[in-house]
Amino acid sequence: MWSFLLLWSAVVVCSAVAKDVSFTINLTWDYGAPDGFSRKMILINGTSPGPALLIDQGDNVKFLVHNNLPSNTTIHFHGITQLKTPWSDGVPGISQNPILPGESFLYQWTADDYGTYWYHGHYLSDISDGLLGPIHVNPSPQQPLPYSLINSSPAEVAAMANAATNPLLVTISDWSHLDSAAVLQAEIDANLDLYCTNSILINGRGKVSCLPISTYMSLATPSTLQALNGQNITAQGCSPPGIAEIEGNFQFNLSALPPALAYSCEATNTTPSVFYVSNTDRWVSFNFILGASVQTPMVSIDDHDMWIYAADGQFVQPQRVDGMLIFSAQRYSALVRLKDKPSYDAYTMRFSNVGGNQILFATALLSYAPSGKIETIAPDSHALFNQAGSATNSSVVTLDMSSLEPYPAIKPAQDVDATHIYKAGRDGAAWNWTLSANQGNISYPMSITDGYPLLFDPNSTAALNSNLTIRTLNGTWVDIIVLTDPGSQNPTQPPHSFHKHSNKFFIIGSGTGDFNYTSVKEAMQAQPESFNLDNPPFRDSFVSSAVAPGMPTWIVIRYQSMNPGAFILHCHIQPHFAGGMAMAMLDGVDKWPTIPAAYRPDGSGTGM
Repeated sequence: MWSFLLLWSAVVVCSAVAKDVSFTINLTWDYGAPDGFSRKMILINGTSPGPALLIDQGDNVKFLVHNNLPSNTTIHFHGITQLKTPWSDGVPGISQNPILPGESFLYQWTADDYGTYWYHGHYLSDISDGLLGPIHVNPSPQQPLPYSLINSSPAEVAAMANAATNPLLVTISDWSHLDSAAVLQAEIDANLDLYCTNSILINGRGKVSCLPISTYMSLATPSTLQALNGQNITAQGCSPPGIAEIEGNFQFNLSALPPALAYSCEATNTTPSVFYVSNTDRWVSFNFILGASVQTPMVSIDDHDMWIYAADGQFVQPQRVDGMLIFSAQRYSALVRLKDKPSYDAYTMRFSNVGGNQILFATALLSYAPSGKIETIAPDSHALFNQAGSATNSSVVTLDMSSLEPYPAIKPAQDVDATHIYKAGRDGAAWNWTLSANQGNISYPMSITDGYPLLFDPNSTAALNSNLTIRTLNGTWVDIIVLTDPGSQNPTQPPHSFHKHSNKFFIIGSGTGDFNYTSVKEAMQAQPESFNLDNPPFRDSFVSSAVAPGMPTWIVIRYQSMNPGAFILHCHIQPHFAGGMAMAMLDGVDKWPTIPAAYRPDGSGTGM
């Protein structure tokens, strides 16, 4: 109950200083070459990522979207609670009809929570075509700050506070040389889960790097080499498509796979993103947003420690790290103590994908030199992680997600009113994924994106489908248990990065092996060491463990239903989401909101 009261008190505090903020984006489909290869993509006011939305906690936001694309779209404000504004959550078929080509839509919401978030497309995989941009919400003056836990010096605390108020936003994404519609069609035609991209972008800039195959093989982990079963990594750094140990026991049609997706590699030579700092500021805050479709990079800065002080927007007990593994849709804020007397003009920031799918990396620069004056860069010998994201020495410290305690301390309810158990995995095809209560697996139909929104009819056939929809009562506490189980369709599964829309949740437990219980209370009696009800992480994303043959895994989140409306829980890996790995969440069905006339289908349906 305390978390509920804290959230509501934040709203009350902020409402006294709220201001109205208007923001307009124009979406176009035009040529761009973020990694040196030109193809058509989505541009937001002529750029990708789109312009940053910088606001204060409590601000009332009006976000107007003009869709000049040749396709439908919507915009989701990732991590924004949408308290009392569920019609602005931006999910087609769930909270709104899609925005048709040539039409406009006005989203309106309040920035109830501080922190770093992002906006992105939510119609199929239009994130993969460039539809994303950063959001940063500065906290209200009443919000307790964790900086003194890093350094108690008043001067250092003041410098950290100044850095956190003026962060450098780092949007990380990955990029394919085929658009998202072509990638999905290739998956269907080849019956493959396509897990490779052409590059990683930092604030919309990157390049294609082609290493010798022998180098890729030397960088591969023992588990990857075992899965390859004698095959070589491709010229693009990918594990070859169609490996049953990775994709499952299916019939593949490799001849239908475009070479650009896995086999060929044509290097480009573009300049990296540069982040300029001044050592007189003493500290800088890098706020990382992972908008990647597939990749999971290890993030590090040569010769610089990072203090992680916020996760998914929420302040945490600071944790000093050398590197940080970030999963799709997550955000981390990192304070970095700048060098008083830097030995070089610039230091390399490294973003190296971790996983057996692909060896892929990108770099950017932290520069102490004035713009255009970089003459010396710290040599690669200073790197603490290699191009595959592996540590270069045994003393390297990486982020421990499981120990990120919220600051100030908050804790979940010690018991719940309802428990829902869901199973994640493939559904009949390598590219078809599910998050379903049915043990036979049912994929969430993507046709729902063009269907009648569940928000408008919470008692429709789709809304009452207990295999794919959770229904909760307002004010109740709910456990969601996600099982990942290997089998003939899932000999292995990558970690799935799940995102829950609307309010955050606590990650209260996880484990390896079968979950043979009907509730957390029953499971805790058998294995109390697997749970934390005192100070668990408080996030809007959670990551299932990778699944290997014979090793099922499970994870539990706990949240309070406090915002009546139709939302969604889904894997944020874009091919998995487009393949059906999602479920609807109808929160507070006993207190269903009255939809404003401007958003109802019998009104304008556009918010205007």
